[in-house]
Amino acid sequence: MSPQLTMDAVEINYRLRRLGKTQAQIAREVGVSGGVVSNVIHGRITAYAVAQHIAGLLGLRIEDIWPERYIFKPRQRQSHREDMP
Repeated sequence: MSPQLTMDAVEINYRLRRLGKTQAQIAREVGVSGGVVSNVIHGRITAYAVAQHIAGLLGLRIEDIWPERYIFKPRQRQSHREDMP
């Protein structure tokens, strides 16, 4: 498992620009608007396909970039028997 990174939107954008990628290019590659890409980078929305593409470009996992947003949390199993009389 890789160590937790502290990446904010400025760092993500910086690394993407170093790779020669703009938010507009990423939006075209994934088929979304530039606003969606910006919102994912800034952590305002979760769009898994966009986040996965960005992480792939950076050579990271999405949970390394946005640990609070993309961590698998299994649902609690609910018993239907409790609801029945």
